[in-house]
Amino acid sequence: MSIERDLKQEQVIHLDLSAYLMVERSTPVREVIARMREKRCGCVLVVDKGRLAGIFTERDVLCKCVDAPETWVRPVEQLMTPNPCVIRPEDRVSTALQFMNQGHYRNTPVVDAEGKVVGNLTHYAIIDFLCDRFPEGIYNLPPDPEQVARTRDGA
Repeated sequence: MSIERDLKQEQVIHLDLSAYLMVERSTPVREVIARMREKRCGCVLVVDKGRLAGIFTERDVLCKCVDAPETWVRPVEQLMTPNPCVIRPEDRVSTALQFMNQGHYRNTPVVDAEGKVVGNLTHYAIIDFLCDRFPEGIYNLPPDPEQVARTRDGA
């Protein structure tokens, strides 16, 4: 199989979409950031009655909150990116990859036709998808591809 064909045929729903947290729009920013740190998650999908309302990312934390402690008590809806661009679970990976590349997105919400959150597509999920297509070539590379080991590793 070719990578090009896999990218054009595989649907987004088959990738790992689990890298996100979900909060209600009234959640205080301080609590959102604490949860992001605790779960080591780079983004939070903000919902209103189960439907996606916005996204709050680590970029938002750095650009809007770090130097402004007064924002920490505000609801996250005041600092989130409202109505973010989304992709659908049935979209092809190639379409999602182009979309993320053009928008310079590291996190893209995946929502169904009713606007309910299905997951979050990250750049890491796409890298994992690509690495799975040729594992021998990726996982067996030495730290420096030009380096040749003088002796075998292991027993």
